[in-house]
Amino acid sequence: MEQLSVFWENTDLKHEFDQWIDEYISNETWHLEKDTDLTYLVHGNGVYAKAVTSISQSEGMLSQYLAHMFPGLVPDVVAVHPVHPWFILRKVSGHPLRDVPDQEQYEVALREYAKLQQRMSGETEQLLKMGVPDRRPSMLREEIESTFVEMSLNLERMQREEVLALKPELLSMCEELESGIPMSLDHGDLHGGNIFWEPESNQPVILDWGDATITHPFFSMRVFWNILFDLLPEEDDTLWIEKIHELRKVYLKEWRHVAPTEILERHMKIAEELGCVYRAITWHTYVTAHRRDKKDSSDKPAQWLKLLLEYRKLQRDTH
Repeated sequence: MEQLSVFWENTDLKHEFDQWIDEYISNETWHLEKDTDLTYLVHGNGVYAKAVTSISQSEGMLSQYLAHMFPGLVPDVVAVHPVHPWFILRKVSGHPLRDVPDQEQYEVALREYAKLQQRMSGETEQLLKMGVPDRRPSMLREEIESTFVEMSLNLERMQREEVLALKPELLSMCEELESGIPMSLDHGDLHGGNIFWEPESNQPVILDWGDATITHPFFSMRVFWNILFDLLPEEDDTLWIEKIHELRKVYLKEWRHVAPTEILERHMKIAEELGCVYRAITWHTYVTAHRRDKKDSSDKPAQWLKLLLEYRKLQRDTH
């Protein structure tokens, strides 16, 4: 295998990883797929071997647990290391949704994901034991209180003032999300590259659970809505909002037995806005703070806070 230059600082640990994956998949030639300061990924014949940092330490165990509960929807995990955040999983066939955008496939993926979330709402204690971060609205309130000013520093002055003025409203939103819909699993990065379409089963496969948290389930849609641009003939914000309205109905229909329609719609509206702050904090606290070179993602929080302002304005202009 190739000598790494980014992920591995400890050559003994690198050697231990090589030995461990060879125990499970012997006589295999491994090829480097990804090498960043957060993830090391190699692939062989039909499998991937992945090493992550402490940021995603629960990914292997969570992936294995989900694969057992939702066979076919989550890739099969061959092995999880008992100490280090390393695991081996089966390769996924088919194509990422974003490669061949098809609205019907997006809708099926939404439905299956909603069912997964509802089932996982009763598994929060088990998820906590695995080390999945607790970012329920009460925790998000604390995160906003401690990080909001610092995250806003990279914004232009007028934008920063506008964002900071929203703080009381955002804290109130957190309070509102604390009841009405059970907390569950948020994938954390539900975009069209992490959802594959498997041609043989004609079903979606959701992978890369390293950013997963326990929180309000609707936060997942904040990232998913961004990929709906792939379904448009051109990048047009008005068409994008219309597409969100279409897919929002598909997703919320799966929740209609959980809560009244007015609560579902209200929580979704909040999650689409508060979710921008949730993602900004993800980058600020859970990713950038642990990177070797902070510049690699230090601009992400400001980008998400700008998106919050833009989305609120877009919603006003299109209603």
